[in-house]
Amino acid sequence: MHKWHLLATTCFMVCVLAYFIFRLYQAKVTHSKAMRQPLAGFKKYHLWVNRFGYITVLGLICSGPLLWLQMWPVTMAQIHYYAALSLLLYLLLHSYVYVLQYGRLLIQRLLTPLVQPHSQRATAMALLLLAITSTGLYQLVTANNSQELKLLALTNTTPVHIDGQANEDFWQHAPSITIHTSGGANFIDGSTNVTIKAAANANESYFLFRWFDPTQSLQHLPLVKTPQGWKVQQNGFYHFDETEFYEDKFAVLLSKQCGHGGDNTTHLGLQPFADKPANWHGKGYHASLDGKVRDLWHWKAVRTDHKRQADDNHFGPLLQMRSGERRYTAGYHADGKESGGYVMNWQWYSPSTVTPKRLPNPDYLTQPHHAAFLPWFDSQPYQPELDHFPLGTQLPSVLYRSNQFEGDRGHVAAKGQWQQGYWTLEIARKHNTGSAHDVELANGTCLWVSAFDSSQTAHTRHQRAVQLHYPEQRDAAGAVEFAMATTPSKEWQ
Repeated sequence: MHKWHLLATTCFMVCVLAYFIFRLYQAKVTHSKAMRQPLAGFKKYHLWVNRFGYITVLGLICSGPLLWLQMWPVTMAQIHYYAALSLLLYLLLHSYVYVLQYGRLLIQRLLTPLVQPHSQRATAMALLLLAITSTGLYQLVTANNSQELKLLALTNTTPVHIDGQANEDFWQHAPSITIHTSGGANFIDGSTNVTIKAAANANESYFLFRWFDPTQSLQHLPLVKTPQGWKVQQNGFYHFDETEFYEDKFAVLLSKQCGHGGDNTTHLGLQPFADKPANWHGKGYHASLDGKVRDLWHWKAVRTDHKRQADDNHFGPLLQMRSGERRYTAGYHADGKESGGYVMNWQWYSPSTVTPKRLPNPDYLTQPHHAAFLPWFDSQPYQPELDHFPLGTQLPSVLYRSNQFEGDRGHVAAKGQWQQGYWTLEIARKHNTGSAHDVELANGTCLWVSAFDSSQTAHTRHQRAVQLHYPEQRDAAGAVEFAMATTPSKEWQ
C-alpha cells in the first residue's frame, strides 16, 4: 500500500504540472452551440468550485512532500488528511453538475481539446512530461527512502552501563536524529517524536532512544479479587487491542533493506491473507513473505524492563494456525529460548474469571513494586485454601521466571527510565549474534521505531527508515578500532 501510495502521489503531482503546462500552451478551444448552451447559469458555480479545487490540490501536493521530509509533521499530517477529504468533495461537486448539464455530450467535451489540431502540440508535450517526470520523481523518492544515523565510535575500553540513565560522557557527543511517529493510541494527537543516538565499539552497538509519553504506564492486565473469583482487568484485551490496562512498550525493527512499509512487512486490513484467519482488531498483520528475516526488539516496561532486556523477536513466514489458539500472529515469531523470561499469571484466560498460577507471599503486596510483576521466589503455587485475600485485592498478571531470557531470545540488553514525561531507553547488542533470526548490525542496516502508550497493538509508526552508518578505522593488524568524537551534540535536549 505504501509503495502504491507513493507511486500514485508521484503521478498525481506530475499530472497537475502537465495540466498547467497544457493550459499554458493550448489555444482557445471552440465548442459547438450545443456544447456551449448548458454553460448558461452555472458560471459562478464552476468558478468557485474550481477555486476550491485549486486550493485543495495545492494543499495536497505541498503537504505530501513536506510530510515525507518530516517538516512540521503534525501540521502537515492534518493538512494532508483534510485536503484528501476535500478532494473527494471537490470531485463530487465538480462532476455531478457536468453530468446534469451535458449528459451524453460530456465525453465529447472532455475529448475535444485533445483532438483539435491546434491543441495536439500541447497534448504531446504534456504526455511526454508526464512520462519523464513521473519516472524520475518516483525514482528520486524511492532512492531517498531513508535517513542516515551516524554512530559514535568508541574504543573497546569505553565503559557503557545499560541503565536508562544516559549519563556516560560519550552520549553527549553522539550525533542524533529525531523521527516523528504517529498513529498510536493514547499519545497526544496519536503522535510522539523519538530522538535516537547510537554508538559502537568493535563488538557491540549501543542505542539511546528518548520519546515523550506524559504517563508512565506500569499496569499490565492486573488481576482483581471479585465475589466470583479473580478477574483480569481489561478494556479490549479480549479482542487483543487493549489500550487501558497495559504497559508502555517500545519496538525496534531492523532489516538489511529500507523498503516501504517496514521493508514490506506490514500487511493491513481485517484479513490480509485469504487462507489465514482474520485478525480481531482490524489493523492487520506483520510478516516477511520474501524468505528474509527482519529482526524485532520489543522492550516492555513491565515484562522485560526489570530483567534488563528487550524481547528478541523477528518477522518471518506465516505461521500455521494451531488448534485451540484464539490469536493468530501471522509472521510475528519469538526467537527461541533455553529458559527464563516471564509467563502470564493465570491458568487459562477467560473474560469472566481466571485461576492464578501463583499467589504472592503475605508480605509481598506491601512492597512498592508489587503491582508490576510477581517474582517466582516471592510466590507459591495457587491453592484455594491459601486464597484468603480480601475483595478488591490486585495481583500482578506478570510472573517472572527466576532468570533472564537465555538463548536466542536473550540477545538484547535494555533498560528504560521514565522521568518528567519522557522515557529514556538504552539498548545494547552484539553486531553479529550468529543467529539466523537476527539481522547483523553493520553499515546500511535499516531501522524503524514504534512507541506504545499503555497499548497492546496500537503503536506509532513512521515511513522512512533510519539507515545506520558505522565509522571505523583499521590498524595495521586489521583489527577494528573506533575513535571518540570530540564535538558535542546540540540536538539532544
